[in-house]
Formats: sequence, structure tokens, C-alpha cells
Amino acid sequence: MKRLHASRFALLGVLLLVTSLVTATGCRSGPKSKATPTPAAFKVTSLDALKSYRFASEISVSATALEAQTAQALLQGGTFRIKASGTRVNPDRQQSQIEADLGFLKANLESISIGKERWSREPQGQWQRGVTGAASLLATSDFSPQGLFSGPAGPTSEQLTQRLEGRSFTKESLGGVTARHYVFDRQAFEEVFDTQSAVPESAADVKTQADVWFAEERGVLLRVLITGKNAQQKEVLHVDVQVSDIDAASNEVEPPM
Repeated sequence: MKRLHASRFALLGVLLLVTSLVTATGCRSGPKSKATPTPAAFKVTSLDALKSYRFASEISVSATALEAQTAQALLQGGTFRIKASGTRVNPDRQQSQIEADLGFLKANLESISIGKERWSREPQGQWQRGVTGAASLLATSDFSPQGLFSGPAGPTSEQLTQRLEGRSFTKESLGGVTARHYVFDRQAFEEVFDTQSAVPESAADVKTQADVWFAEERGVLLRVLITGKNAQQKEVLHVDVQVSDIDAASNEVEPPM
């Protein structure tokens, strides 16, 4: 699955903010009515534009949701699972804890990256510069929302704003924040986010649904939940990525040594 957040997608649209108008009463000496502010149009804010946030990602994919040759080579008919959580401080600081069972590889790793520098360690182990061994495959992967949904191939916030315009949503409270909840099928998700739904065309019987929440006021991505079920209604794909503690003063990432 590719990336989504505030990336580099070509500029597609410009939002127009409507200013409120003051209307006068018919009597010259009468009082004027107060201006009623027009609510600002909804606009997506890129995660890149935030100072910091925390994230939690859970990914599980069954072999039946993958291309057959890849599934056999990696999973031998099983399921791979990844759990990641951490803190992102823009523009280039991130701390992550990753637990993974990829069938051919099991790992539990903590990593810190600041600019081009990287440190890693196993649970209760000593920090070391860089990453070595098979676990480097995980340590160099980015399971944050920015890593999963944005980047060179992802849409810009302006493009997301335009593509969401006119699409139906419901308002809900998510973590105490009023949010817009969008529900997409595979085609709609790809249209909005310029990315495949993590299910290859070879798995034609897998039906996916993506639930996406954006904060109503700030337009920040709060959660992406993607599920896929096969013809027997068995869940073979589950991706749940959540954002919290936006711009919290406690969000810090410092060198470990």
C-alpha cells in the first residue's frame, strides 16, 4: 500500500474561503444585523504540516490476499502481521517500536531516526548505530501514516481536498475530536488516494472497504481502516493506522546515545 498524507501530488484545486456579508435593515436609523461568519470550507491538512504526532499501525495480510507465488515464497499459506507504534516529530525525527511475524522472519525492534542517522535495538538490548541483519528490512521500513500513505507517489493535501469534495460522509467523535468519516470501496479509495488497496488484481474475490476519518476542524488524517474479505466472508486483510496526540508538547525524539 502506498502513501497518502500530505505528499507531493500535483496541484488540482484551490479552496475558496467565503467571507461573511453584513446586511443592513431597511430603516436608515435602525440597527444593523450582526455579521454571521460563514464556516470555512473543509480543507485537508497534511501530516507533514504538523509539528508532531503519535501513531499506531496494525497490519495483517493472509496468503490468500496476495499473488500466489509471493504468498508461497513468503508465508507458506499463513498470515503476516506487523504492529508498529511511535512518535513523529517533523520534519525528520521518528521513534518506532515494531513487532513483526512475516513467516520467514520474526522480529521485535525499536528504532530511532533523525535526519540520515539511525539507531536500533532489540527489547532491553543496547542501542547501536544503524541496523544489521535480517531485521534491517523492518527497521528501514516506515509504518507511520506518512510512510504508508504519503511520499513521492502520494496525493497532496490540495488534491485530497478536491477529491473528497462532494463525497458523502458522516460526522462522528473520534478520540474526543469531531471527525468526518468516509467509507470507500476499492475503486473509490484508489481514486482518492492514488494508491492500490493493498490487494492485487490476482485476488479478484477479495472485497475491500476503507474507512477514513479526517478531523473536521483541522482536516488532519486521524485514522485509516482497510479490511478485505474473501468470497467466504473471511477477513484476509486488515490495516488499521491511527494518529493521536497531535502537536503534544510531550512528543519528543532525541538521539539515544
